[in-house]
Amino acid sequence: MKSALLVVVLIACIQATTVSELKERLSGYGDHPFGSSMINLVSVNMKTGGSLNELKQLLQQIKDELIALTQLQDQENATFTRRSQVDLAKLQATLEQAQQDLDNQRQEQSNLTNELSTLQTRVKEDQAALDRNGRGSGDAQGRLDAENTDFAAKYQDYSDAILACKEAQRLLLNLRGEGASLIQLTQDTKSNLIQTKENFQKIKEILEAHTKKSSLTLFQPIIEGLAEMSTKVNPETLNNVLSLVARLITALQEGQDQLEANHKTQVENLTRLGDDLRNEKQTLQVSLATANNRLKEIQSRLNELDGLINISNAIVEVTQLNIQDATRINELEDQEYSNQKVSRQTEIDIVDRLIEYINQKLSE
Repeated sequence: MKSALLVVVLIACIQATTVSELKERLSGYGDHPFGSSMINLVSVNMKTGGSLNELKQLLQQIKDELIALTQLQDQENATFTRRSQVDLAKLQATLEQAQQDLDNQRQEQSNLTNELSTLQTRVKEDQAALDRNGRGSGDAQGRLDAENTDFAAKYQDYSDAILACKEAQRLLLNLRGEGASLIQLTQDTKSNLIQTKENFQKIKEILEAHTKKSSLTLFQPIIEGLAEMSTKVNPETLNNVLSLVARLITALQEGQDQLEANHKTQVENLTRLGDDLRNEKQTLQVSLATANNRLKEIQSRLNELDGLINISNAIVEVTQLNIQDATRINELEDQEYSNQKVSRQTEIDIVDRLIEYINQKLSE
C-alpha cells in the first residue's frame, strides 16, 4: 500500500517537473492558448508513458501542417491582394472616367450657357432689326405711294397747262387769221380771251409749286397781253403773246419730261430700297429662325446635361465611397493576414521548441 502511494507521488512529481520544464522551454509562450494546448499534449503523452519518438513525429506533423497552412494563407493573401488591386484599379478608372465625364459635361454646359446668352442677345438684335426693317419697308412703300400720287397730280397739272396753252395758241392763231386787228371783237371772242386769261392765272398758281421760275415768268406777260387783247387786238401784242405761249408750251413740256425723269429715278431708288429691305427681311427671318432653333437645341441639351451631371456626380460619390470601403477592407484583410501570420509563426516556434525539448529528452 505504501509502495503504490509512493509510485503515485513519484509520477505526480515527474509530471510536475515535466510541465515546469515545458513552461520554461516555452518561456514567453506559456500563456498562449496554442502553447498551453501543446504543453498539455506533451505532458499527457509523457505521463502515460507514450513514445517520445512518436510524440516527436506528431509534433513534426503538426509543424508541417502549420507550415502548409501558412503557405496556403500566403497564396490566398497574394490572390486576394491581386484581386483587390485589380478591383481598386477598376474603381479608380471608373472614378477618373466619371470625373472626366463630369468635367467635360460642365465645360460643355459652360460653353452652351455662353452661347445661349450670345444667341439671346442676337435674337433681340435681329428682332429689333426686323422691326426697323418693317418700319423702313412701310416708310419706303409710303414714300413710293406718295411719289406716285404726287407725280400723277403734277403730271396732270403739266398736261392741263400744256392743253390750255395749246387751246390759247389755237384761239390766238384764229384771231390772227381773221385779221382781228382790223375788225371789231365779237362778244364771244372777248369772253374767250377773258376766260383764257383767267385759265392762265389759275394754271400759274397751280404750277408755282413745282414749275421752274423761268417758265413762270412767261405767264405774267401772257396774262397781261390777253387782258389787253380782250378790249383791243394789236397785231404786235398778238404775235408777242403767241411767241410767249409757244415758249411756254416748250418750257412746260420740258418741265413735264424732267418731272417724269425725276419720277422714274425716284421710283427706281425707292423700288431698289424696297427690294433691299425685303432681302434684308428674308435674311433676318432666316437668321432669327436659325437662332431660335439653335436656342431650342441648346436648352434641350442643357436640360439633358443637368441630368447627366447629376448622374456623373452620383457615380463619382458612389465610386469614391466604394474605393474607401475597398481600401478599408483591404487594410482590415492585411491586418488580419499579418496577425494570422504572426500567430502561425508563433505556433511553429512553439512546436519547434517542443521538438527541441523532445530531442533533448531522447538524448538523455
